[in-house]
Amino acid sequence: MSESTAYLAESGETTARRPEFTVKVGNVEIAGWRNKGINGEFYTTSSPTIRYKDDKSDEWKDGSSYGALDLLSLAEAAREASAKIRELSKGRGLSR
Repeated sequence: MSESTAYLAESGETTARRPEFTVKVGNVEIAGWRNKGINGEFYTTSSPTIRYKDDKSDEWKDGSSYGALDLLSLAEAAREASAKIRELSKGRGLSR
């Protein structure tokens, strides 16, 4: 999963920013992020990734190509991520 680095101006330290939530269906993962803008807080998601084991190196890697069954997992993960954003935004008046 991708992580961005936020810099703390006061202390000069860095801290890893973590997603607010992660949805996983099959091998497909979608991370959801809480953001702040001029109109307040809102949620977005990162691009979906698919986890696979590389046959040569025997290591787990992230990809962005989907087979027929992976597309079903992608659709379900997107539905779940959308529902989670609506749930988190409810009552807070958050948009998008």
